[in-house]
Amino acid sequence: MIQLSAFLGAVKKKERTDQYLILAALYCLSAQINPVSSKQITDLLKLHLTSNLPTNPTSSLRSYVGLVSPVQKGPPILWLLTPDGLNRLRSMSGLQLKSETDAKEFETDIGLICALEFPEFAAVIDAFKEHEWKELVDPKYTHVYRESSIKTNSNENLRLIGTTSTSMGLTAAAIATTQLIMQFKPRIVVMVGIAAGTRSGGKQFGDILTADPSIDYNSGKVVDDNGIRDFQPDPYPIGLNPRLRSVLARYRGNHPVFEKIRKQWPGTAPSKVNHLHIGPLGAADQVIDDATRIIEIQKNWRKLIGVEMETYGVYRAVYEAPEPKPRVVSFKAVCDFAAEKTDSWQEYAAYTAATFAYEFLKTEWAALWQKTK
Repeated sequence: MIQLSAFLGAVKKKERTDQYLILAALYCLSAQINPVSSKQITDLLKLHLTSNLPTNPTSSLRSYVGLVSPVQKGPPILWLLTPDGLNRLRSMSGLQLKSETDAKEFETDIGLICALEFPEFAAVIDAFKEHEWKELVDPKYTHVYRESSIKTNSNENLRLIGTTSTSMGLTAAAIATTQLIMQFKPRIVVMVGIAAGTRSGGKQFGDILTADPSIDYNSGKVVDDNGIRDFQPDPYPIGLNPRLRSVLARYRGNHPVFEKIRKQWPGTAPSKVNHLHIGPLGAADQVIDDATRIIEIQKNWRKLIGVEMETYGVYRAVYEAPEPKPRVVSFKAVCDFAAEKTDSWQEYAAYTAATFAYEFLKTEWAALWQKTK
């Protein structure tokens, strides 16, 4: 599914009419399959836009006769994007929009990406250990791929393909993700690894950070403002699939899965149970060991949950991928707090990220997808 950011980039600002934005939001929310409310539309638009939001989406939807269709009187009223509405959006955006991606077009269920062989991918292999991992030997590939499988709680057998980037950083992560998608066509790409957390929100070592959105905080313009160097950001954020976001929200707070994960760790664990944090996660090709740099980033992203070096490259590769386009999510666990560097918690953080990914996919797989006949 194409992300909303692709629709925003497809036309000039003056062409982003209320109708264009609302129809694009409907498409990104999969409203051609599952009806959605005007609040869901507004929430998605607010995530990507700070101004020029549609003033009254409900009234607009009522006027789009033939383009949308109410399927529940409410409250709230739920709306479907009609075939005519989809055709209008195709014409306005110039994008190739599919009405529904058939699951049969995918060749793999889960593509797992890590930046490092150790401790990150080693933790993935250990967490997803229901069956032996086998290396797919083919020297023509730049990356080394490994294959395995798991059975979900709904009794579905899922094929896994995992790999690591050739180095840390956004570029290497984007290349690894693109090649994984082109060669194995996964239904979802999952980035697993470690990150630096921010001190807000009571975070501790091992807490899971999910980027929603992922931001390239180094993207922008450096200017001279009366002799003072200033930075004007242009981060082009990329968020989660709305259904994936909704299912993940169940894991906020004191979810029992985190106690289970903590008890299974054989070494020293934090004194308190870990938690999931969903919010802006910054990415750039730099290791931060300076508290003032975090403060600078937070000026533009006050709800920043952490910083790392790969997720934006993975998210960007996915939303620019050809059809069948996978979904994407990142599970990175806190191993340090940027300016408070330590290597002591890297293995534990890699373990919690990989184990949470395993538990989430095994438990929620059926909830993520529209059932097909």
